[in-house]
Amino acid sequence: MRIPPFFERPSWQRFFAGVIIGVLIGWFFFVYQYGQVYEGLMLRISKQEALIHKQQERIDGLVSEQTKLNEENQKKLTIQQVEIVYVNDRRLRLNQLTLFELREQALNELQFIERKDIETVATMKDSIIKTLENKVFHVGEGRYQLDVKEVYLFTTLRLYVEITLPSA
Repeated sequence: MRIPPFFERPSWQRFFAGVIIGVLIGWFFFVYQYGQVYEGLMLRISKQEALIHKQQERIDGLVSEQTKLNEENQKKLTIQQVEIVYVNDRRLRLNQLTLFELREQALNELQFIERKDIETVATMKDSIIKTLENKVFHVGEGRYQLDVKEVYLFTTLRLYVEITLPSA
């Protein structure tokens, strides 16, 4: 069996020439587009690498600075926050608003403690306890006293208190 000689017919020659020219034009278009996309991606990657390098240097600087500050702060720690935890709030069945207002009034009494040295607060621990225990807090129509059960002292001063009704 013999393959017909298509290369002798001008219509087939034009068809094959069109296919070859189309493939070449498509290939050049693909290479051009790929080059444009690749160039854009390379530019984007180089910008991101520069940003990452700059951020890494900044992180290293901040970490070293933070390490120095931590070493200094360990020498001289301060009270950052005061927390009051109720021991018997479920037994008294007080609503959340009453507990919140009672906590806020107690925190207002202890506001002077924040940002003081832990050593200073440790020496004043008895006076802090007396400050809370000797005060009668008026919340709504009720009157309440706080009885301090436990005190945990670090950067957060945590007081475990029991709510009592004051004796007449």
